[in-house]
Amino acid sequence: MLDGGLGRMGHHSYISVGRRTFLYSRDGYNSELAALFQEDEKVYLQAIAEDDVDRYGYYALAWQLRQRLHVQGFTDARALADLKNGIEQWRVDEAERQQRERFASSEHKSLPDADELIAALRDVIANQPVFEDFELEWEDHSRAGKVVEVIDGLRFHVDARSLLRLLLEPAPDETEVGLDLHELMGCCVEMDADQPVAESARVTQLAAVSTNAPLIVLTEGRTDSRLLQMAMAVTHPHLIGFVKFIDFDGVSGAEGNVGALAKTVYSFIAAGVANRFVAIADNDTEGHAGLAKLKRESLPDNCRVTHYPDLALLSSYPTVGPYSDEPVLADVNGHAGSLEMYLGHDILTIDGSLVPVQWRSYNPALKRYHGTLMDPDKKAVQDAFKRKVEDAQRNGITPESDWTGIQAIIEHIVHVFA
Repeated sequence: MLDGGLGRMGHHSYISVGRRTFLYSRDGYNSELAALFQEDEKVYLQAIAEDDVDRYGYYALAWQLRQRLHVQGFTDARALADLKNGIEQWRVDEAERQQRERFASSEHKSLPDADELIAALRDVIANQPVFEDFELEWEDHSRAGKVVEVIDGLRFHVDARSLLRLLLEPAPDETEVGLDLHELMGCCVEMDADQPVAESARVTQLAAVSTNAPLIVLTEGRTDSRLLQMAMAVTHPHLIGFVKFIDFDGVSGAEGNVGALAKTVYSFIAAGVANRFVAIADNDTEGHAGLAKLKRESLPDNCRVTHYPDLALLSSYPTVGPYSDEPVLADVNGHAGSLEMYLGHDILTIDGSLVPVQWRSYNPALKRYHGTLMDPDKKAVQDAFKRKVEDAQRNGITPESDWTGIQAIIEHIVHVFA
């Protein structure tokens, strides 16, 4: 059995970005990079012709891996900072080595600075080769070859995930990115194609530092958590295992309101929870009032407090009361944006019309009313959304179904630490 730290002979794994290849690992694979993939992304195609090779590895799209890295804290800003520090450390280490060995070389002085390397990398990714033989890229001394060599050398000074984030930045969203393992099979190498490389790497990683753990999302209650977890499996399935919505089902006395959410945040902070976590509340009057004190405080770096984002649908939405029984269009963002309002235009439409928001209590501090769906409508919307999720899981997302609200929430969560 071969894992990221073991190996023999001269076989390599590597990261492919389109037709470009980077981050070679001799006789093994980088477990931190393997953990970025999901087990169902494994591809194993045995060669048909004698001069072909097996295709074995894990493959996802550039935008999916960018989001996975993002929720782990590997933003483009962090990757650039890591690169600058890594280049400087490389220069220092090389100078010290030369001093110890008493010989002079200009190799460390010829390293590009971060901006030069980023520009060269952008050019290399944009100009993909048309040939099939990846070894040509590795062997030659072209601009692409030099970039590959520098990136490969930086592995000893920069986290491989930051380097991958830099590689992904200029790649078009639909670029196939893979952890290619085909050289680790067959002669001289003992790797089983059925070995769950990504899954085992992720399990090991989750036991390590908080950077590698899932992003925890706290909501106002179990209903929001359950619905968002279900919805993410439809709109962002590539984030399963990377984003975790806390479900308080079975917790004795677990409350379901913004006050309870604030208490949970304080509890997480007091307990020194190492995970990065997000507290996200309704985008309504009660939600904003309930988190106002918390948002004024100095929060730890691993914590964010936020609300569901504004939505175009809610900028002109039918409301009733407090002065009119007939529906009046109003901007309910920040006033009545409970999760139900994000479940889709199709779900909020009952008997041909959008179910109206009912204006209720007035908040003198915020100087605005709080709005919500009436209880029977809220229950009907929740039940209809559950059926919508089940249908999407069976048949896929249909053109007539509206997922823009859910997508906006998940995207907001993904980028809340940016």
